[in-house]
Amino acid sequence: MSASQSNLSDPHYGFDLVVAVTQASVNVTLKELLLGLESPEVTICYVYDENNNLVPIDYQTLLVNAQGSDPFKVPNGANPSTDKDLVNLTNANYAGGVRAMLGLPDVPLASLPPIATLGSGTSAPVLFNLLCAEFQVTGFQYGPRGSATWTNASQPSGGTPWYFSSNVYLNSTTVNPNSPVPPAVQERISQLQHEVQNAFSIQKLFLDLDTAVLESVPKIVGVPEGWAVWNLITSIFLGAYFTELQKKGDPVLSYSFTLNAPRPTTLELGSVSRECCPLLDASGQPISNPTPAQQNAATLVYVGTHSTTPPVPVPFAWNWMELGDVTAFSGVQSVRRDVFLTYFNGLINPSVARLCQATKVALTHDGETFYVSYSSSQSGSPQVFRPIMPISAPAADGFTDVLSLSFTNNSHDDSTSSTKLAEIWGDFNYNLTGTVAIKDDQIRITVRAQAYMSFAHREVFVNYTDLAGANYYDKTLTVLYSLGVDQNGALQVTDNHSVADNSATWNFAPGGILGIVGAENDVKNGLTAVEQNLGAYIDSAFTGYVNDMTSTINGYNAWVFAGNDAFTFKKVSFSQGLDLITQLTYVNPS
Repeated sequence: MSASQSNLSDPHYGFDLVVAVTQASVNVTLKELLLGLESPEVTICYVYDENNNLVPIDYQTLLVNAQGSDPFKVPNGANPSTDKDLVNLTNANYAGGVRAMLGLPDVPLASLPPIATLGSGTSAPVLFNLLCAEFQVTGFQYGPRGSATWTNASQPSGGTPWYFSSNVYLNSTTVNPNSPVPPAVQERISQLQHEVQNAFSIQKLFLDLDTAVLESVPKIVGVPEGWAVWNLITSIFLGAYFTELQKKGDPVLSYSFTLNAPRPTTLELGSVSRECCPLLDASGQPISNPTPAQQNAATLVYVGTHSTTPPVPVPFAWNWMELGDVTAFSGVQSVRRDVFLTYFNGLINPSVARLCQATKVALTHDGETFYVSYSSSQSGSPQVFRPIMPISAPAADGFTDVLSLSFTNNSHDDSTSSTKLAEIWGDFNYNLTGTVAIKDDQIRITVRAQAYMSFAHREVFVNYTDLAGANYYDKTLTVLYSLGVDQNGALQVTDNHSVADNSATWNFAPGGILGIVGAENDVKNGLTAVEQNLGAYIDSAFTGYVNDMTSTINGYNAWVFAGNDAFTFKKVSFSQGLDLITQLTYVNPS
């Protein structure tokens, strides 16, 4: 099970867009947050008051009271009775303390625990590990008969890091467009302010640190369970850590834009919701007790719709990411089939009109003289590509037809001489058909234009077929587009096209008096000029159609894949349900 099974057209879902990012990629964002903190240090110290109660003391005040002796510089196991610094700290009533530098521990990345572990569903909390680049605990432990020992323990370099864990809830809030935001978000704000005459809002999804609840504390060698100082430290360390972390604001996981009246031909959204999806097993059930690797493949999923009513998240029947995908890319985006086809239709249909030709036969006479006119012009009632409903199974070549085009114009006329001894009649019919089919990362457009012509006449009681009915123009244009996205997320295509010619050989063979009295040239010119002119026009229109479509698709900037400055785009393809799937890759996964 993977994103290749995406089928957002299933009524069970009803989402227009899904963006799913792995827990691993979420942790990359949080790692960068920790690395970007300025002077992220937390220091907590306790002393005994006159009633032997533990009370907090400012670190600088402690140094003054201890005559400059620093509890974090006295080596582990020093003798409280003889060490000058410990004597000073004892006189200052020092009990114990902790110093932590927020950041990433000095351990191999493979040994680093996740900062955030996703829950399951829409309201489950995130397990947040409070990682520190440095972590040091010092203090006196008192034993029987006034004995005391000194502890100075530090997080080992290259070993198992020490960290607290807490449950933190995800929350979202509206962002003021004028507030400081990442450059990519600001760029999108500017686009919406200048390109769309439509009210919009920005929401940020963040870890609400004010909801944090302590889940577990580290076990530190040399710090006995039940030590009163350690119990006090653990009770306030969570708040102190998050206070320092919040100096740059709560950790933001994403920004999303919604519009009051999103345009259907774009990926503008009216509302966005979220959920967390655990990795599913082969039977479609969440994996119990997942391994760290399986947990990393869990996804934070954003679901969006054109509607301004927030969508209700539901569990998906497939995994958005598989175990083997986690190291290859960071997430996926899925666009519902009909949303993409509506967009694509809007690109290709304006070029179809010139391919729709209105044919006309006008046969008249003046006494015993006949006048023949075959002509064509662009139709005033052109047709366009329309969705195929329901969509059938893929053909033998793997392509699935999703759009079709059908245009027909028939023209017939006849004329009889004044003496009723001669009569002419003819047909000029035009038929245009087409399909749009998709497979993997390809879109195939096929357009067939056919011009049927015939001409005959009667002399007294004998009928002559001068131009046998046939498709004297019959060409099929096939354009194969390969899809991709550029670095900015805009849809890009490259094309490969060909034209197959099945036109019948021109077969004008006048009979009877028509071929003797010289009227042949008048009739032939009336027919062949149209055949040549129409053919040249459609040939030119085919060429222009390909060029216009390609340049329009590549230049149509209204379609930009959702993302921010942390992601780039790797691959585009269609799922089994014909949703458009895009792989998302984190810029700096290390």
